[in-house]
Amino acid sequence: MVEIEYINIFFYIFFHLTFIYFLFYHYHYSIFFLGLFYGVFFDIFLINEIGSHLLCFIILISIYVLLKKYLFLLSSYQVSIIIYIVLILTLFSEVMFALLFNNIYFSFSSMLKYILFSLIIYIPSIFILNKIDN
Repeated sequence: MVEIEYINIFFYIFFHLTFIYFLFYHYHYSIFFLGLFYGVFFDIFLINEIGSHLLCFIILISIYVLLKKYLFLLSSYQVSIIIYIVLILTLFSEVMFALLFNNIYFSFSSMLKYILFSLIIYIPSIFILNKIDN
């Protein structure tokens, strides 16, 4: 039987991956509102305080806007690698912001779970999202 924790981690990472994918491939200024909405939504429902997700999503979108012209010069393989790196950095920064703002402690093993699940679902997710786009 699959534990509910693993299902939660799967959907948590899949949401972040989809958000980053749409940020890279379907950017529009309305994504700031989507990041604001989902940031507040995740903060309230996951940790009962506003802070880490909201700040992380807004920073991620802002950095993308600043680097967008350089990202267009990359190949699709390089963009795929950057999406995975951004996913890991986003998850790590949310953990750090949750520690700083909300005093929520995460263990090293939970971060390893995030990285492991990210590795497992990354390629199938990108494949499915590319098929949906086409």
